[in-house]
Amino acid sequence: MKRFKEVLKLISICQIIEIILFPFIWIISLFFKPFLKNIWLISENPNEACDNGYILFKYIREHRKDINVYYVIKKKSKDYDKVSSLGNIIHHKSLKHWIYYLNAKRIIVTQKYANPSMALFHILHKYNILKTPRVFLQHGITKDNAEMFYYDRCKFRLFICGAKEEYKYISKTFGYPKENVVYTGFSRFDNLDIKNKTNNLILITPTWRNYINNQNDFDSFMSNYYKILNNKELINYIEKNNITLQLVLHKNMSKFNVNNNFNKNIKINHNNEVDIQDLINKASLLVTDFSSIFFDIVYREVPIIYYQFDKENYRKNQLEEGYFSYEKNGFGDIFENSDLIVNKIIYYINNNFKVEDIYLKRMNIFFERKDKENSKRILEEIIKINVD
Repeated sequence: MKRFKEVLKLISICQIIEIILFPFIWIISLFFKPFLKNIWLISENPNEACDNGYILFKYIREHRKDINVYYVIKKKSKDYDKVSSLGNIIHHKSLKHWIYYLNAKRIIVTQKYANPSMALFHILHKYNILKTPRVFLQHGITKDNAEMFYYDRCKFRLFICGAKEEYKYISKTFGYPKENVVYTGFSRFDNLDIKNKTNNLILITPTWRNYINNQNDFDSFMSNYYKILNNKELINYIEKNNITLQLVLHKNMSKFNVNNNFNKNIKINHNNEVDIQDLINKASLLVTDFSSIFFDIVYREVPIIYYQFDKENYRKNQLEEGYFSYEKNGFGDIFENSDLIVNKIIYYINNNFKVEDIYLKRMNIFFERKDKENSKRILEEIIKINVD
């Protein structure tokens, strides 16, 4: 009852209206049922088309014209024109979205709440009221004990894994039936440029913290990064070597104002302002904290530096550590001090961004599969799903 009351507090007025209207929408959807056969829906964050969902959608549209697949996105999204060129677009939260969602044979998502109504469909899926099989493509490699993705909370029919150790951990810990978890690799890995590492782009990607509640919290958090961006020695090095340093903030930080008064070679952007996959593909070095984005960099065999100045707080208030230990399994040095981060960045600049042998060995072990067949394997697994 306590948990139920906590959930009720999170439900907005808009969601309450959607719940009230749902019986009428459900009746309308029944009229379309005879005409909507074998519909597949693919969704990411409704504002984006740049992740595993988009790459898989593109693959299906180009290689399997016989599959009736649709992509859900907001019309005002910066990625709308890119994905709409492939056809079969549905506007997020439109009546068509509701009708197609309720009649779909397969629902394929990168986000847990990729649906027309977060609160309503959480209940419908969790308690098997809506039995449409859902495929979870994931947004990033799962490395922590992410209870929000446990089987009893999500009921995903298929949980796609990007790496072998991740697959073993989820199979053992998350409570899914054995056949529900598969190791295929991520669709977006097909799009990674493994050979090209000469773009002279240093990418910095701090992840979200639930304990950043206001602008003051954000400014305090960012002060750790401003120390790096204001370091005169680092500025001289990136100017001399014609290097761009780009800090990309998590989408949940978009509501906060940032200090962008730095050198011309330094940029700060919110995630929704850039194509993060394009930046990952161009990066010569990644500086991050706990963001799973570093696994894409690992796939490309590019050097990584971990900046974990608030590790104790992060573990206490964000996510518990899972199978992945940064000390034992990580792909780069771990620092809490900004000056040491700067020294390591300069080290990599001086060494032409070469990955150290100890970390290169770990990178090659972590990804058993490294090819351009990830989308193909995922599609094969989705097709296997038995639809009642």
